[in-house]
Amino acid sequence: MKTIYIVFDKLHSNEAGGLVSAYASLMQLLKNDYTIKVVSIINSNVTRHEMFSGCEIINVSKHDFFPKMEVISDSLKHFKLFSLIKELFKLVCYFCYIPIARTKMIKMFSSDDIIIVSSPAAGMFMSSKNRFILEIHTKFEYFWGTNKLGRLQSKLMSKPYITVFRTKADMEKASKYFNSTYSYNFIDKEIFNDAVSIGEEKRKNKIIYMGRFGKEKNLPKMIECAKLLKQQIQDFTLDMYGTGVLVDDIARLIKENELTENVHLCGFCNDKNIFDNYSLLWLTSDFEGMSMTIIEAKAKGVPTISTNWGDGVYEVIHDQEDGFIEDTIENFVNKTAELMNNREMLINISKNALNNFDQFTKENAYKRWIQLLKEFEGELE
Repeated sequence: MKTIYIVFDKLHSNEAGGLVSAYASLMQLLKNDYTIKVVSIINSNVTRHEMFSGCEIINVSKHDFFPKMEVISDSLKHFKLFSLIKELFKLVCYFCYIPIARTKMIKMFSSDDIIIVSSPAAGMFMSSKNRFILEIHTKFEYFWGTNKLGRLQSKLMSKPYITVFRTKADMEKASKYFNSTYSYNFIDKEIFNDAVSIGEEKRKNKIIYMGRFGKEKNLPKMIECAKLLKQQIQDFTLDMYGTGVLVDDIARLIKENELTENVHLCGFCNDKNIFDNYSLLWLTSDFEGMSMTIIEAKAKGVPTISTNWGDGVYEVIHDQEDGFIEDTIENFVNKTAELMNNREMLINISKNALNNFDQFTKENAYKRWIQLLKEFEGELE
């Protein structure tokens, strides 16, 4: 049985976002066909991970010098000099480790190994002698657009055999410049129970957000939407699940806008059946790749109201059919109020969301990945 190595710049906990859960699902998908190992370039301080049961984890560096860009931004904003110096030092170490890691990567892998690299941030540490598959979990423009850090990482990265995007739209943009394909995020429906509570009273006027509390999620916009919605729907609730550097800032905004009775910070939650308690998912991101949360919500018949975070949004939300894509806060809020006041419309949209889940099943993902890996293996022979 051949070995697949999945390479991270640093392997994080399952609370860090959808990336870890996406690879946990991929491992389950391919575990009967391949032996799978995880490589963390920067020391993750773990040799076993709760999401990767029975999987060997290899830490290349002995030290943890992973820089947190959100901490750097927060330190600049609030004049936290010590935190800023500490993170900038890590950032220097991060880039200085590139040539060391590349030497180690040459020795680590054999010519028969299949290497999947989780992002250009990890691809920077790969040697040009390593043949690998690159995955992109955010939109094309993050690494090949105006984002300075993303562009730097893509320029420093060794050339991959093929780049796998999360959407057709991003693949089509990239195909003008390099070899690319796409594979949608997917969900194994076995993680959910069989109950679907569309139309039940426990969902009434209840909204869920599930994700990281990161800058790209634009959660202050979500709080602004909640403030405006309260003018139309007094008894709505917005439960926000997740962790991240901006939790305290969002807590402050909730209090300042007198929303403590409506908006609740619920911490990290790994129980996907929680969607059964909600009528809508809100997403106010500035950019995404292919939101795993939208797919999870669909599996329980929960439609999404989302900002337009990239061309791929139209592949996971069929606008006006199983969800809504809104460009302004006013339209975002008005559509929410309309659905809450029109039970029949909400039920129809919810049923459509449930029925349109099938393209994100593990069966479809398995076919695409096996084809991709066989083509990769054929090139190696």
